[in-house]
Amino acid sequence: MARFIIGGRELAITAAEVVSSMDGVEPEPIHQHVVEVGGVAFPPKQVMEEISGFDRRSYTTMEALRVLTKLGFPASRVEAERDGDGKDISGLERRLALVEAGLAVTQEAVARLQDRIKQLEAAA
Repeated sequence: MARFIIGGRELAITAAEVVSSMDGVEPEPIHQHVVEVGGVAFPPKQVMEEISGFDRRSYTTMEALRVLTKLGFPASRVEAERDGDGKDISGLERRLALVEAGLAVTQEAVARLQDRIKQLEAAA
């Protein structure tokens, strides 16, 4: 369990608890920042409010992003992309980028676990 200070208050939580808390929650519209939890894109402050119970006016988006990214959730800044007709096409690209970022985090975690297993086996 990781411990964080957000909005001047302590929060102790795990990534699994974040995923569980956000399961079935309808995402609010995304404006500038996005974090992916359980394959769903959310505004970071919505996730933080849901998991902590803290009013979202009591902390910044950057504080929420710091906690969520340290727990391993991919996050990014949203920049609208438009096609020739002016239609926003950033949604699909953003979701693909989030999936790719999540895969990279997972691959890194697996590599660290494999290294740790090798170390433990060598010590035995």
